[in-house]
Amino acid sequence: MPELSILLIGDHGRDEFRDAVDELLRVGQVQHAASVNEAIQLIAAGEILPDVIVLAQAFADEFSVEAVERLRSRAPLARVVGLLGSWCEGEMRTGHPWPATLRVYWHQWQQRASPQLAALAAGNRGAWSLPTTATEEERLLADDARPLPRGSGLVAVATPERAVADWLLDVLERQGYAGLWWTPYRRVRAKGIAAGLLDMADTGPSDMEQLTEFTRAAAPAPVIAMMQFPRIHEVEAARRAGAASVLSKPYSLDGLFQQLAGVIRGNRSRLDRGPSPSIPPAP
Repeated sequence: MPELSILLIGDHGRDEFRDAVDELLRVGQVQHAASVNEAIQLIAAGEILPDVIVLAQAFADEFSVEAVERLRSRAPLARVVGLLGSWCEGEMRTGHPWPATLRVYWHQWQQRASPQLAALAAGNRGAWSLPTTATEEERLLADDARPLPRGSGLVAVATPERAVADWLLDVLERQGYAGLWWTPYRRVRAKGIAAGLLDMADTGPSDMEQLTEFTRAAAPAPVIAMMQFPRIHEVEAARRAGAASVLSKPYSLDGLFQQLAGVIRGNRSRLDRGPSPSIPPAP
């Protein structure tokens, strides 16, 4: 797969951007610039001809519309993507969002941006290969035209809401999985679980306790915690509680099945390798 040329602008060392930056490093050659002015100088000097420009914006209006337009004029063929921090979540209502720019919040990067970057690198058509003038509706239609990833295995769905359980079990079955409903009130014991999905209504201490309990019940299967607009400390708390990954709500079906396949594949690889050798205690 050919590598993308990626220009990353902003404070990429923030904790909430860490996973997204790691993903960028996996799919392309990444060059960093601290500011838009520095990025323009790199392009003007011929040091980079970017396929993708990622603006790591920690707070609303960190990069002005005028600065982004100057950047776009220097690299008109590059896809400009905003990697947005938690403080940008109200920007569409109260700030000055950049026009004709792709926007992905940090907690949705894995499910929304990673498949698009992989498609760009492979030369495949997708929402991010459309012209910059494409609307959000046109991008959604382009994504809907792609077949969803299929898989297999038994998936335990943990939620107190019957409607959520019914919907998830239905979409899982359509993509080749078997499913069972697990609730705090009616726990189901089953062997051979491939993965678990926990639909979290909140991120308080009791919810993290439920996550810990569910990961223990599903072990050694990996568990995906489905969380509403999480903050970085909530994602880290979910991982400490045993979650293999976090899926940000609202999520796409493509993102759900990509992440589900990924954690199942990673867990099978880990189990095939067997337990890590232990270090004997010092005499």
